[in-house]
Amino acid sequence: MRGFGKARTGERQPIPIPEENREAHPREGQTIFYPMYHPRRDLITPTHRWSFWSFRRASVVHILIALNVACFLLSWGISLFAPHLVENLFALTRHGLAQGRLWQLVTYMFLHGGAIHLLVNCVGLLFAGREVETVLGKKHLLLIYFLGGILGGIAQLIAGPRTIELIGASGGVCAVLLAFTTLLPELEITALLYFVIPVKMKAKWLGRIIIGVSILFALSNWSRGVAHVAHLGGALTGLLYTRRLGYGGAFFFQRFLQDRRGRRTRREQMDSETFISTEIDPILDKIAREGIHSLSRAERRILEQGREKIARRTTRTTSR
Repeated sequence: MRGFGKARTGERQPIPIPEENREAHPREGQTIFYPMYHPRRDLITPTHRWSFWSFRRASVVHILIALNVACFLLSWGISLFAPHLVENLFALTRHGLAQGRLWQLVTYMFLHGGAIHLLVNCVGLLFAGREVETVLGKKHLLLIYFLGGILGGIAQLIAGPRTIELIGASGGVCAVLLAFTTLLPELEITALLYFVIPVKMKAKWLGRIIIGVSILFALSNWSRGVAHVAHLGGALTGLLYTRRLGYGGAFFFQRFLQDRRGRRTRREQMDSETFISTEIDPILDKIAREGIHSLSRAERRILEQGREKIARRTTRTTSR
């Protein structure tokens, strides 16, 4: 986000409230000041509290966490009487999709292999999801979460063995994490390495670490049983989705195309004399030093453009 990318620690940056969230704040059109050193500290004031049970005011992040916890407890209870029933029906598998169980693309995200698995995903979603929801709104958060989970799951099925059984919300959580790091790349955060060692870093480095580690483990045989391709697919989904909304700046190839288009437009708008002095003369000097065979294709095109400009100027002079 361009407004946040240059902010320094301790500065207070205004964030406009999304249209759908304005009713949940004390004053219509209020601007919340975002403290870079402590996310969301003054987002909740004594005059306003989020109501979990009010749908219009409820945080989508809290609802998603509650659904994950409820589904975990429900699946655990069912497994006491019917082992593997929940996994066979709702875990994501190639066999299930082939039989038409398309709901598995969503339901697998609400199943977890244990309490630690559930805890890690819920903490990650709570950490990043609140900021994404505040800046982008509920609809975009839900789209990022579910698109990341669905596309990450499909990527894991394609890359993994044929008998793979996929569960967990990690793909969606990674998508939300990358959306967060793209929105607030310069925000200083404290990440707990292995949930023990505190490491201070800027948010953009957390995003790079997630993508880098996912690629490293996906290409190696380390940590089998973990869906690293799903993590990578979800992370890239969150990154691309947020970039598509205009945050985080353009990719290098987009900047290259924009610069190339800008140079072409600038040359077309030049008069013939300026074009010759700025574009043609350096090429002629190169020909004198190294020969005409040293010219690149781009330089040959510039010479052709110069010839056309001179021809047009000669034509206009003759008609007068």
